[in-house]
Order: sequence, then structure tokens, then C-alpha cells
Amino acid sequence: MTDAARALPAGRTASGGEQRKQKPSTLVFGAAEKVPASLAFLNALQHVAVMLPVLVFPLLVGLAGGLKPDQLRDLLSLSVVALGVGTLLQCFAGRYFGSGFLLTFVFTAAYLPGSVEAAKSGGMALVYGMTVFAGVVQLLLAQAIPRLRAFFPAEIAGLCVAEIGIILGTLGMRLMLGIDPEHAGPARLSHGTALGLGVLALMIALQVWGKGMLRMLSVFIGMIAGYLISLGTGIGAHRPLAEAASTVVFGLPVWPGKGLSFQAELIVPFVIGALACSLRALGDITISQKINDEHWVRPDMTTIRKGVAADGLGTIAAALIGSVGGNTYSSSVGIANASGVASRTVGYWVGGLLIALSLMPALVGFFMHISRPVIGAALVFTACFVLINGLQIITSRLLDARRIFVIGLSLTLSLSRDIFPEYYGTLPAMLHPFVASDLVVALLVAMILNALFRIGIKRRQSLSLTPAADTPEIVRGFFEQNGRVWGTRRDVIDRAIYGCDQAIEVIADYCELQGPIGIEAAFDEYNLDITLGYNGDMLEFPARRPTEQEIIENSDGIRQLGGYLLHRNADRVRAVRRGDRSVLEFHFSH
Repeated sequence: MTDAARALPAGRTASGGEQRKQKPSTLVFGAAEKVPASLAFLNALQHVAVMLPVLVFPLLVGLAGGLKPDQLRDLLSLSVVALGVGTLLQCFAGRYFGSGFLLTFVFTAAYLPGSVEAAKSGGMALVYGMTVFAGVVQLLLAQAIPRLRAFFPAEIAGLCVAEIGIILGTLGMRLMLGIDPEHAGPARLSHGTALGLGVLALMIALQVWGKGMLRMLSVFIGMIAGYLISLGTGIGAHRPLAEAASTVVFGLPVWPGKGLSFQAELIVPFVIGALACSLRALGDITISQKINDEHWVRPDMTTIRKGVAADGLGTIAAALIGSVGGNTYSSSVGIANASGVASRTVGYWVGGLLIALSLMPALVGFFMHISRPVIGAALVFTACFVLINGLQIITSRLLDARRIFVIGLSLTLSLSRDIFPEYYGTLPAMLHPFVASDLVVALLVAMILNALFRIGIKRRQSLSLTPAADTPEIVRGFFEQNGRVWGTRRDVIDRAIYGCDQAIEVIADYCELQGPIGIEAAFDEYNLDITLGYNGDMLEFPARRPTEQEIIENSDGIRQLGGYLLHRNADRVRAVRRGDRSVLEFHFSH
């Protein structure tokens, strides 16, 4: 057997199975690892600092509902409690809910249009009722996600992650450049822009050249520096939220106790919001899985189910507490990736700090003074990590023309939603919920195209060949062509090619082959199964490597060595007789 002892494809273990989860070298603390209290507190502060500006969403809803200043103050305090509770639910590693990753919970624009309309037509009671309804929809979607895995392949999860990175980066640039999409004007370089660029440069410098605490707290250090400069110079100051939070040092928020109401006309926008939040949570949890596992290969749908369920529970809790619906926060994943601290212990600290902050409106106001350019710099910084993770997920798969169009068209149409908003505004009102955001456009288009392009794809292909000089090229072409159609991972296809090449070589040289060898490959997103059938002697798969003496003295030594190497290459192997044919079965987990 020529080249029999060459190295196996990367990523294999001695037993032939997949390697277990392993923390990447870029992480200092993984999801399940405990962090020293002082470091956890400082990391929690940098998460809280980028979370609190989203209080603008419940504030806008409260204004639409005609709340008075003292009611707005209570709304903001209760909203901070909701952020803390939602974060604790998401970080919890439970049996039925909770992703177990460092993922924070924030208010989202996905529910804003429906919530504002509800506040105008039925007051805050209608907002709370419809938000509870949206949370229940998310709980139902969470149970369906594992059964719909074929419609959420890795490349669509990667598209979702990349789209989230683009949205974060675009929002961050708008804040840094002082661009208001509602009141577009001539772009100009301002002191606020210079402040944002300086803060971004500081964060990048600490991340690239810093070590230890400087690297882990790069976002926090940059934001504190930006805050101090903004406080001293007035650059980029933006205080409406701080004023709404009031200067009361300590106070218990008053629960509104307005009850819940429901309106059928608002079902569509809240269902679309729940779907958008579920898809975003899917993307955020996928990133969290990837950054916590050096050998990540596919989304873990069980964790995603529990994470989406926690997202729905967080939205229900927010409504019952007296606020609006929320969603996982992609920026928290970017911060965890950049800092190297991804422990859910930090998430528990975040939840606790937020609940404590709700009792101190003046301290909430302190965070509200952080200027928009500084917040924008933090978002651009974290967006880089989110975007690259998404692209890596997409490119981990072989892509044929169908999948290229799924990704390319979805991404193009989602970007057009942001570049030409006036066009999408002219669409019929019934379509507005389906083009409410870039993420909704991208994911809906991707799912529709993916379902459409699945038509006509054969999940089982066969090949018959007689061993010859060009056999390796024929085998490689067969698997790579079908791998692109199926969207198979590159590493799995490489192992399949290696295994078939070696098996054909051993069969041809040492198994008294008579006639052609039949190859059949079947793929179902979870598994790649390969069968080789031939007329000839049976090939064995010993679990122990034959010694050099056994190889030399035994006429079957080379054949046993080949079988041993093939046993190590696949996840499962089996050799059986079917009539007068020998059959080799190779299984590869996908």
C-alpha cells in the first residue's frame, strides 16, 4: 500500500471520532469557567455601558403612550430591571431554557413599530399585552427550530451572524459620524466624529498590542476615556435620556399595574418581530458556540432552542415588569470575543448590576451621559469580530451555485434595504413588516431561496469505477461536486476522499479484486455515509495497529495496516458480506 502511513486529515482522534469541545487559545475564560470577582465586575461594567443606551426604545414607546415625566422615570427604572432579568435568563444553563453563554438582553428595534402603534391606540396596557403575545410566539418558535434544521444550514446561520455584524457596524458609524437617517443632511467632519475615531483607535491599540487586563478591558477603558473627554469638553454630548432618568439618587420604581390588553390588528407586526428576534438569537448563540469551541463545526440546535426560549421568556418578563420586548445583544458577543472573557459568570454580574442600578436613577443617568460617538466606536469595534465570525461560518462549507445565490442575493437585498429606504417605504403596507429591517429581509430571502433550491437535489449519489491511474482524480471530483451541492463541510469531504482513495488502493492491490468497485454516498445534513461494494476478499478494520513484524511476516499485514488507518479516519466503519460481494461502510458525522 503506497503512502499507507501518511498523516490523517486534521481534526481526527486516535479512535476515529470527532474531537471534543476545546476552548480556543484566544479565550482566557470560557463559558463555563469562573472569573475572579474583581475581573467579572469590571467586565460587567463594560457590558452595562453599551447596553443602557437602548433605553431609548422604551422611552420612545412611553412618549407615544403619553406618559408623564415621573412615569417615564419609573418606566426607565423598570426597563433596567427587565434588562437584568432577561440577561440572567439567557445566561442560565438550564434544562429547558437558557443558552448558558455570556449573552446580554437588550431592547430591540424589531418591536418598536408595533409597540409605538400599540401605545398610540391602546396605551401601555396594549403594549404589555402584545409584548407577552410576542414572547409566547418566540417560545413556540423555539420548539420548532430543531425540527427545521434543514432550513437553517450553517451558511444561513453564518449569513445571520454576518448581517448582525454589518448592522452593528453601520449603526456605530452613524453614531460616530453624527448621521441621522430621519433628517439627512450634508456630511461633515465634527469634533464628535474625531472623538469617536480616537476612542476606536484606542480600543484597537489595546486589543492589538495590549496584554492581560488591558486587552480584556479594552472596550471599558476606551469608553471611560471617551466619557471623560466628552464630559470635559462637551463634545458629542446627548442628554435627553439622562434627564429622563432624573437626578434622584435612590428610589423604588412604581410598577404601572395597567393590566394587559390584546388587539388582533397588531398580530402581524409582533409575530414578525418575534421571528426577527428568534433569528437574531439564533445568530448570536451560533457565534457564542463558535468562539467557545476551537473545533466548532455546526450549530448546536439544542442550545439554540433553549436560548430562543430564554429570549421569549425575557420578553414576557419585560412586559410583566412594565417595559417593552427585547432580544439578545450581538455586541456582548463581540465584547466577549475581543476581551477573551466569555464566562457566563460575567453575565450573572451584568444581571445583578442592572437590577441594582434600577434603584439608583442618578447612576443610570451617569451612564446615559456617554456620548453617541463613544457608543458608536464601541459598536464598530465589536462589529468587526461579529462580522468575521459570520464570514468564517459561511466559508466553512463547500458552496455550489445554489448556495452562492442564497447568500449573495440575501446579502445584496438586505443592503439595499439600508441604502434605499425610501423605495421600501413605498411598498404596500401589508409588506412593511417583512421589510422592517436588514436582518428580516436577509433571513426571509435566504430561507425562501434555500427551500426553493432544495427541489431537485439528490441526497444519494453513486459511482462505479475500475481502479486505474486517474482513480484519485475521479474520486475527488465525485465528492467535491456533490459536496458543493449538499453544502458539506470541507474537512468532512477531505476525510471521505482520503478514506475512499486508500480503500480502493488496498482493495485493488491486496483483496483479489474482480470487476469494478461501486461507491455510493448519502448525505442528510447530519451524516455522510459512504458504501464501497466489490467482488473480492474482505477488508478487515483492526482497532490495533499491526506491528512491523506482523506486517512483514503475515501475508495480510499490509491489508490489516490499511484497514487500521481507515478505521481511524472515519467516525464508524464496518465490513460485511452481501451475497458474493464485500461491502465497506464508512460513516462521517457532520
